Amino acid sequence: MDGALHVDESVLLRLAGAGPRYTSYPTAPEWTDDFGPDDATDAAVRASATPDQPLSLYVHLPFCSRLCLYCGCTVEISGKPSRADAYLDAVEREIELVSATLGERRDLVQMHWGGGTPTFLSVEQLQRMHGLVAERFRFLPGAEISLEVDPHVTTHAQIDALMDLGFNRVSMGVQDLDPHVQHVVRREQTAEETDALVARCRERSVEGLNMDLMYGLPDQTEEGFGRTLDEIVRLAPDRLAVFGYAHVPWMKPAQKALEARGTMPGPTERARLFGLAIEKLGAAGYEVIGLDHFAKADDPMAKALHEGTLHRNFMGYALAPSEDMVAFGMSAIGELAGTYVQNARTTAEYEAALSDGRLATIRGLRRSPEDELRRAVILSLMCRMRIDLDELEAQTGREGLAEHFAAEWTRLRPFADEGFCRMGERRLEVTPTGRLFLRHMAMVFDEHLHRRRAEAAAREAAGEDGPRFSQTI
Repeated sequence: MDGALHVDESVLLRLAGAGPRYTSYPTAPEWTDDFGPDDATDAAVRASATPDQPLSLYVHLPFCSRLCLYCGCTVEISGKPSRADAYLDAVEREIELVSATLGERRDLVQMHWGGGTPTFLSVEQLQRMHGLVAERFRFLPGAEISLEVDPHVTTHAQIDALMDLGFNRVSMGVQDLDPHVQHVVRREQTAEETDALVARCRERSVEGLNMDLMYGLPDQTEEGFGRTLDEIVRLAPDRLAVFGYAHVPWMKPAQKALEARGTMPGPTERARLFGLAIEKLGAAGYEVIGLDHFAKADDPMAKALHEGTLHRNFMGYALAPSEDMVAFGMSAIGELAGTYVQNARTTAEYEAALSDGRLATIRGLRRSPEDELRRAVILSLMCRMRIDLDELEAQTGREGLAEHFAAEWTRLRPFADEGFCRMGERRLEVTPTGRLFLRHMAMVFDEHLHRRRAEAAAREAAGEDGPRFSQTI
């Protein structure tokens, strides 16, 4: 893992393309709609068989008072904070149903609230939401308790209340501090607001401060994004995620408006913006964790990377040693006993289901033995930066993996030639530069993706369309 990080713009440009982020394997396009509340209950019953194993927990709070045009999240726009009361009623019923099925399995090592904008909720609503979880689950010592905040709407009183409740990590959406870019994407958020919220978090001794940036937005320039990066380095968050904007208007129609409001950066410009982030963050002492995540060298996430204890779930990279995750709220995705479970994608459907006393599950998938094997390979690659076939055979109980993955091993050779990994007959180690291209290497093992690409080629020939992924760069 030693060595300097070298990134050539031409390499970034050449490897730009669409691909999954692998917060799950198999990825969401493989899940089936022929999956409902009974399947979700069965997964929770099987998960209850290991009561001593801790859980991660996610709550989706979908409300926003305004719509940012770049947004790819599942949200509901409302100007009435009281709108969240009925939604919390439904979340309460869901927590009751799921926790009862889990039996004695109630210990939490991680909780995260995403959205939407969780701080759309008032202080009283935030306190109620936390209480709904705390009444039925137990936070283990050292549990990571985090949420996403928008500096434009989050008050100091909300930060104080959250810290009093035990939250210890805050993730701030920043995207870009350039006022023109903010106007184009309808995300006005002054540098002063961000600075003031950072200061308040530090006053309250927040253990971890994350920031999210985004490149590839309309009218972004290297000069303007460079100023944003300089300001972020000055604020010195513990971790950063630098996401490439995913322009998916076929899924998020509001994004279509961006095409008329500004100039969309092409592949070359996107590669240069990401390269600039790598350069400036590296010079400021941030280490590439993987994909588009960065952390200070003394941050627990960087330490977990080197110790081989990093994990990955639907919340992204995680430190929590938890294989299973319960998820509550509209569109929320959970993972229990080898099964993915997703809720209804609108608040109306979600609330109606829970009002009827049933789970709001609408789709999911139970992994096959081959899925489990390939998931283990992809997780090892993305979290431990290696593939060790001896380790995997011991972990999975499968023998003959060298023969099983002979074709994949051959397809990985070009990545070794690029300097992204070092390969032996039974072991692959990702280099520091290769951490930026983990999605590309993981795709080699994605048999569902290869099948879909073959089907897509046939559909394209027939003038049809199919599932699409975001850009890897």
